[in-house]
This record gives sequence, structure tokens and C-alpha cells, in this order.
Amino acid sequence: MIVERIRELNRKDIFLKIVLPAIVIVLLILYFKAFFTEGAYFNDTFLVKSVVGAERHYMGKSRQGGIHITVKGLEDTHESMEVIYRLPGNVNRQYTVMLNHENKWFSSIEKIIDKDGNIIFEGEYKKGQQYMVDKNGKPLFSFDIKALRNVDIAYDENYKVPLKNIAEFAFSEKDTLRGELRYLIYALILFFVTWIDYKYPLFFFRLKYWIEVEDPKPSEFYLTMQRISYAVFPIIGIILMIAAIY
Repeated sequence: MIVERIRELNRKDIFLKIVLPAIVIVLLILYFKAFFTEGAYFNDTFLVKSVVGAERHYMGKSRQGGIHITVKGLEDTHESMEVIYRLPGNVNRQYTVMLNHENKWFSSIEKIIDKDGNIIFEGEYKKGQQYMVDKNGKPLFSFDIKALRNVDIAYDENYKVPLKNIAEFAFSEKDTLRGELRYLIYALILFFVTWIDYKYPLFFFRLKYWIEVEDPKPSEFYLTMQRISYAVFPIIGIILMIAAIY
């Protein structure tokens, strides 16, 4: 009986000191790998980026189906680039982006041509510019699809890719990390506060009252709420970490 009890305690000790930390470490490695994955967002869907020679591929899956965007060419060396969209519903769009290299410091886009040879944009767009300018100097504003979060986009024969989206993919301006840094920071702050509060239960209480009261003592209500926070704060932190990559 005593031997079995010792074995049981040893198993629990091994789980808490070895197995559980190992599981947490593996999960954190997988999480941060996902968080720091490079890619781009297209209509609220994250696409993972891969580079093959002079081609950039962005692939992912929305609720409507798979999305694959290919960018062929290099903005610094080529006279033109191709941006190809393979969208759900077998919707395919292909554009040729004509570049202007007259300015030695940066390239600009002067034309965008569709697969039928129609010029759908003629003017100027520089990397980082807030809007495109047509050949008459008139600014062209694109509707920001990110304002419609969680709204399904209708991919059909009438779907039009925004001109600025084509330009931004050509110039790698859509490139970003998958994770939302602010959510991760909020989560880490919650974990840190919880750890401090658990390690030093009276730290924040005394920090608040040490000027007003000599040797302050927490009430039973304070201690109860503190114990509840030990469970609630980590749960909120985990939710924020999940939200940071979705």
C-alpha cells in the first residue's frame, strides 16, 4: 500500500515537473511559429508566403475555398510584373503591372493591364502611397474591405480585384506577420500580473495602500477576488493569444 502510494506520488511528480512543462514548451513553439509566419491578408484571409526564385506565392483558405495569389517578377529589375489571383469558385484574375524606373531611388507603377490586354489603370502609384493617381492627376480611392470583417465576399464572374490591392501585392506592401502583436502584449501583461500576484499575494495591495495606511490588511472579499483572478486572467490571456493569430 505504501509502495503504491509512493509510485503514485512519483508519477504525479514526473507529470508536473517533466511532462506538463514539455507539453507547454511544445505548444509555445508551435504557437510562436504560427505567430511569426510571414504572409499577407486578402479579404480578411491570411495567406502564407513562399518564395521560389523571382516568384512570390501567397496561399491560404477562406470560408469559401482556397486562395492562391502569385506575383511574378522583381520590382527593382523587371520592366513589368504579373499578379495572378486564383480565388474560390474557380475565379481567376491575371494582371500585368507596368513599372517606371526613371527615379533611381524607387519604382512606380504606370499601368495595370488585365489578361485581355485592356488598360484598367494608367497613372502613377508609388510604394507606400495612400491612393493611386490617374493620368489626369485625379486620386483613386479604394473601398477598404477590412471594414467588413467576417462578411463573406462574393467570388463570381463579377468580382473585381481592387486596383490598389494589385499594386500592393506587386510591391510586397501586403506582407506582414500572421500574429497581431497588441493582443499578444495584452496577454503577456495579464500573465505577468497574475504571476506577480500569485508569487507575492500582497504586492499590489500594499502598492495601492502603503501611503495611506500603515501595515494594511486585505479583506476577505479582496482575497476571494484575488483567487478568482488566478483562474480568470490566464483564461483571458489564452483567449487573447488565440485571437492574435486568428
